[in-house]
Amino acid sequence: MTPEIALTLATLVGAITLLISGRVRADVVALLIVLVLVGGGLLTTAEAFSGFANPAVIAVASLFVVSAGLYQTGVAGRIGGVVVGLAGNSQLRLVGTLILGVALLSAAMNNVAAVAVLLPVAVGIARKSGMAPSRLLLPLAYGGVLGGTLTLIGTPPNLIISDMLADRGLPPLGFFETTAIGAPLVVAGAAFMMTVGHRLLPERNMRDRIRRMALPEELIDIYHLPEHIYAASVPAGSAMVGQSLEGCEMRNGFGLTVLGVVRDSECLLVPDPAEALQAGDRLLVEGGPRRLDRVATAWGLEIERATESEAELLLANDCGLVEVTLAPRSQFEGLSLREIHLREKYGVSVLAIWRGGEPLERNIGDIALSMGDVLLVQGAWSRVRLLRRDPGLIVLLGDEEVPRRTRKAPWAVAILLGMIAVVVAGVVPISVAALTAALLVILTGCLRMEEAHRAIEWKVILLLAGTLPLGLAMQKSGASEWIAEVVLSPAAGVGALPLLAVVSLTTVGLNLAMSNYATAVLVAPIAFSVADGQGMDPRPFVLAVALSSSIAFATPFAHQSNLMVMGPGDYRFSDYVRVGLPLSLVACLVVVLGLWAFWQ
Repeated sequence: MTPEIALTLATLVGAITLLISGRVRADVVALLIVLVLVGGGLLTTAEAFSGFANPAVIAVASLFVVSAGLYQTGVAGRIGGVVVGLAGNSQLRLVGTLILGVALLSAAMNNVAAVAVLLPVAVGIARKSGMAPSRLLLPLAYGGVLGGTLTLIGTPPNLIISDMLADRGLPPLGFFETTAIGAPLVVAGAAFMMTVGHRLLPERNMRDRIRRMALPEELIDIYHLPEHIYAASVPAGSAMVGQSLEGCEMRNGFGLTVLGVVRDSECLLVPDPAEALQAGDRLLVEGGPRRLDRVATAWGLEIERATESEAELLLANDCGLVEVTLAPRSQFEGLSLREIHLREKYGVSVLAIWRGGEPLERNIGDIALSMGDVLLVQGAWSRVRLLRRDPGLIVLLGDEEVPRRTRKAPWAVAILLGMIAVVVAGVVPISVAALTAALLVILTGCLRMEEAHRAIEWKVILLLAGTLPLGLAMQKSGASEWIAEVVLSPAAGVGALPLLAVVSLTTVGLNLAMSNYATAVLVAPIAFSVADGQGMDPRPFVLAVALSSSIAFATPFAHQSNLMVMGPGDYRFSDYVRVGLPLSLVACLVVVLGLWAFWQ
């Protein structure tokens, strides 16, 4: 082993360790890789930064914009609604139709965006039919992941593999080259979820979950709001009389959220910070006991738990409760409620956060939001409707009222079909076609420029741009060939079928703990070297990596689609393991046997 190989392997192991641990953000890890490759002399500066100009990265960024155009013009939502409408009321048909419908959407747009389109639709179906969302949302997420295998643009790993083949002198992937295996994969996934998987899906108790999506009044009970909302009475001698809420520093000074002011048996909801307080007012506040004690001492207030009738006043005067979750690539991820200013921006209050199967009520203003969280939001219905317009949020009561640029829908469809046509015809590479389509989406008004910026998942772009040079370093130093000869040669010696199985299982195993984008980048060069070293056609082996990177079911963190439905479906980590592991084995079998039979 040469020093270059040793350093490259150390970088590879270090990167995988950091990505699996999650202690450092994936995009930061990718940038560290670039610096190590340059500092260690493994690559020149131009080579180390070549990932930022890589055609696959350009294509991925452009396709995020094209997908957003389909979403913003209502094309994706209309297609999804029609598909789901064909299922009727049968739970099994709903599961199968959701999987096939979201898979078809995923074939033409980013699979995470496809799941986001159908998420409110699926929740609405569950609410109207009395079905637990946990019976529908995990199949929806899995269908979106599987749908990425249907076309070249279905998921970024397909583009990564295509670009790697082109770099090594082989024809890039055709637009429908993965369909021969992807279609049986989707069908097998749907069949599994309609039979075995259907029995493994959790049935969350109606009182514990589904009802809180049906009637706002029941949300109060499910979130145990009366236990965590306090009433602070303002006596006549309190220094707070005549002061405004802002002047009393209830929010900024004491960290308390004032949900309403009860005055003369009526409740002023989401009160204005300038509202002057009067003697006899009862402030409905949310916060921890220590903060309540501090404000009681400072202003001479009397604190007690709010009565059930006072908690129900939160729904008075055309006010309601809804659940909201974060959209893909939400600008709110990682920020606290205090930092995103929902109250100031929309005039609504967040009463609780549902995370990990239970509500969080105390000090929620300081909790950093993450994908999968569900926010319980209170406010006037006119204000709640405004939330639907925020691209960073998904209101879990249907998506039908979201304003769309429907007049631009024909443009969005024409641009998508034109992009597919020129790629299939071989007129231009996918990177050029996708970039052209993205620009046309903006120029035709399907998407505004600021929306295009938000549509691009910059974490993914940085991850790809930073990890792609590591694949180049593995090739240049001989590290991928060393792994192929020393580590995987025993499997290679027994034939193509066992080797395909090893490649597929290795990819799926890494998917359990790290991004499928990074997995594809790191495993593909090794798979190529193994096949090439044994005199086999490398194409099926790198295709095994591309397809197996979409077998990401067994943990909520294996794919963003899985994480997105965790809160709305009230799933536990064990649910993903119980349903996802057997589905992963079925999918691996389809991929390995399909590729082996296709290339015989």
